[in-house]
Amino acid sequence: MSARELWLKDALSELMGVDVARISATQTFAEQGVDSLIGLRLTRKLEESLGIEVDLEWLFDHPSIHELAQFLDAHFGVLDAESVRLNPDRRIDA
Repeated sequence: MSARELWLKDALSELMGVDVARISATQTFAEQGVDSLIGLRLTRKLEESLGIEVDLEWLFDHPSIHELAQFLDAHFGVLDAESVRLNPDRRIDA
C-alpha cells in the first residue's frame, strides 16, 4: 500500500469516525458510506495537504482510495512515507 493510500485511509477514518482498519483502499467511496459532506471535507484535507484547490469531482472520477492515490501521485508526485502521519494505535489491513 502506498504512502498516499495510507494517508487517505487515515484521513477518511478520521472524518468518518471509524477505525482505520474498516477503511478499504479498493472499495468505492460510496460503498464505504462516504456522502457528499464527507467527500467535501476530504477534499478540504487534500487541499491543505497539497496546497492547491481540489475538485470534489476527483472523488467521482477516481472512486476509491487506490484510484485517487494513483491519480494524485501521477499529478502531484509520490507522497514520501516520512510525511504520512501515522496513528500508533492504527492497524493496517494490507
